[in-house]
Amino acid sequence: MTENTDFDFEEYKRQSEAQRQTINNEAYDQILKSAKFFLQKRKNNIVSEEIVIALDRMEEVSKIPNLNDVTDIYLFESEFGMNPRDLCEEFLYIILIMIGQHYKDEQMQYLEEIILNNSKFRGSNALQFYLKIGVSYKEKKERILNFIESNIDKLPEGHKNMTAMFIKTHLQGDKHAKIIFDKLNISNPEVHFRNPPSHTQSKPKPAKVYPKWWEFWK
Repeated sequence: MTENTDFDFEEYKRQSEAQRQTINNEAYDQILKSAKFFLQKRKNNIVSEEIVIALDRMEEVSKIPNLNDVTDIYLFESEFGMNPRDLCEEFLYIILIMIGQHYKDEQMQYLEEIILNNSKFRGSNALQFYLKIGVSYKEKKERILNFIESNIDKLPEGHKNMTAMFIKTHLQGDKHAKIIFDKLNISNPEVHFRNPPSHTQSKPKPAKVYPKWWEFWK
């Protein structure tokens, strides 16, 4: 494999450290500790009383005064996290299944604002999280589909492609999602997610391979 000489790991690390200062680090550390345990449990099928501690940590995080902090943590880990791929995936997954269920209108609106106002990585990662919440929690699905349908013309092209890909992968058979897919008019969204040549990539990435976002679904 040819080394990507455009990647500057030290610059990526510097950005990660700078962004880390903007999030709720106490909550981040609690989630990370739990993610490490659940990843170990998944790999080794261990039985341990520590599961109670890990669950309690996540419950405590779900009770912090501002759950938008958790959204910021999710977006930080998606773009700037320095953890290995498997730990990063576990980290994002437990936020989705253990804290996403506590999201109310305020948290959904916060994600919607990011989606509409940021066409770069932060906006894309917010959209991924938003769509996954819609699939994971049926009571939130219609709100999310209504938001997407009402704002199709405001979505950046990258967001439209991602939404079409998500619908094609996870919402086949849903009538409302089919209406949105037809309005998006993107028959083959996969083509937009093929890896571009390295010289076109503007975001520095660590020398590890991440899955395509739609493959990260447990």
